[in-house]
Amino acid sequence: MLCILIGVAVITWSFSYSIYSRCQLVNLNVLPEKLKESIYLLGRKLNGALGRRLNGAHLPSLDIADKHDIPIIFIITPTYYRLVQKAELTRMANTLRLVKQLHWIIVEDFEVINLKTKELFQSSGVSFTYFAQTKRKTTKNHIRGADQRNAALDLIMAIHNPSIPAVIYFADDDNTYSLEIFEQMRYTKKLSMWPVGLSGGRTYETPIIKDGKVIKFLAWNSEKRKFPIDMAGFALNAKVLWTYNPMRFSTDADAGMLETKLLERCCTVEEIEPLADNCSKVLVWHTRTQKPTIYIFDNSLEV
Repeated sequence: MLCILIGVAVITWSFSYSIYSRCQLVNLNVLPEKLKESIYLLGRKLNGALGRRLNGAHLPSLDIADKHDIPIIFIITPTYYRLVQKAELTRMANTLRLVKQLHWIIVEDFEVINLKTKELFQSSGVSFTYFAQTKRKTTKNHIRGADQRNAALDLIMAIHNPSIPAVIYFADDDNTYSLEIFEQMRYTKKLSMWPVGLSGGRTYETPIIKDGKVIKFLAWNSEKRKFPIDMAGFALNAKVLWTYNPMRFSTDADAGMLETKLLERCCTVEEIEPLADNCSKVLVWHTRTQKPTIYIFDNSLEV
């Protein structure tokens, strides 16, 4: 029975795409929760015409102010469907809406965007772009978010004028952010860093500072990584995308090496700009929402 329902849903998918524009893809939220999860998992395995037609659909909402008196912050957030997705994105949106001159790029790890998720962004008050990018077949299984972040970097190079000051921050949707860190990272000259709480099996991970310079790191596996820093612990000036093109995440890196492999393309440890009062404050926390235990799936209300 489940196979039949999935088949019907996929047919509906294709039919909806032929009727509507790219900005009105099929709403998966009308389906029962268990079936919805099965479709999402099935979608990651889809190949052929349907997968290609839907891949890369996006909804631009680029309404950054014309006045560039302060640098733009590009926030890149890969996301994927799970029961807590809406809750985590809502929490993050409530933070980002308080930050000036910011554009949020959210990349769904799937063939299509989710219409209910799109509505969340539209009502958030945050300038955003939301589109879909599946994990590529050539990407190692243990790597998550690299293809989505790379697609967002491609987008920035397509829509942004590098003469306009901007910084890039990779902010996952399950973290917690102080408003203070955004205003500090905004003026990154090349590469800035700061501590991240609850990261790497420690209470915090951080660069160690002496005389205003990074001399080493207090972090997991620091002896094997040139930049042993969590994804939430650094920002880049957007100009590095053009200066060191291609600046993209490796899709075949070993576990825990995504950040250092990216930063090794453009920067040295000597160039790090320590923020958060010389890395003496924790302003970002690597929090994770506990996976809920659900015994009864009720789709009457959107969760």
